[in-house]
Amino acid sequence: MNVYKFAEVPVGIEFRGKYFEKKSREYLANGETPKFCISVNLQDLMYEQEHAEDNTRYPQDYLEYIAIYRKFCEKVLDYGVVLCHGSVVEYKGKAYMFTAPSGTGKSTHARLWRENFGEDVIMINDDKPLIKFREDGIYAYGTPWDGKHHLSTNMKAKLAGICFLHQAKENHIEKATKENAVKHLMNQVYRPRDIMAMSKTLEYVDKIVNEIPIYEMGCNISKEAAAVAYDAMKDGTL
Repeated sequence: MNVYKFAEVPVGIEFRGKYFEKKSREYLANGETPKFCISVNLQDLMYEQEHAEDNTRYPQDYLEYIAIYRKFCEKVLDYGVVLCHGSVVEYKGKAYMFTAPSGTGKSTHARLWRENFGEDVIMINDDKPLIKFREDGIYAYGTPWDGKHHLSTNMKAKLAGICFLHQAKENHIEKATKENAVKHLMNQVYRPRDIMAMSKTLEYVDKIVNEIPIYEMGCNISKEAAAVAYDAMKDGTL
């Protein structure tokens, strides 16, 4: 068993396959005392295969990697951490998260930030960042679960805004209503199977909506889209 640290939470993880080991090397924290431990059994692997979205038959070591992610998400809620489906970039010391249903273009939009603003933009995570509640604010963290483009960095940055994306011919952005913000965010956070954990997740979503500026944006795939988003989100106002 190795100890890893995700969102500053050390966790002991027992694994057999090489995929998780390779993806998580930057997060090793051997020597630290884990807050909890995770192991994966055959039933967990079967569950992941049965719930694969595209019916693809995955190798066991990849299923293990996903099963570890699921178990971690269930337990880390007790430490003020929730996982969200989205792309997070860091720019000028602040984190900006873009989220949308799969295939809508959140990864494309994050790439436009890198193309528009250059090397000053760092990809924190392109698929499954962690959101943590700290005394000095809400932070986004990288994870080894980083999507098909494998873009992530083991770092954190204070979350300055969340933007829900949809495709449009012209770029436009506006503040989301609280009702829409809650609805969209609930569709993108990890939703645990345990009822009590789900109740805690709802509390976290409500806290995010009350503390972080949240936007809705119709965007195309021009570099202008990145500029429009940043101009609106950089100060938390429109």
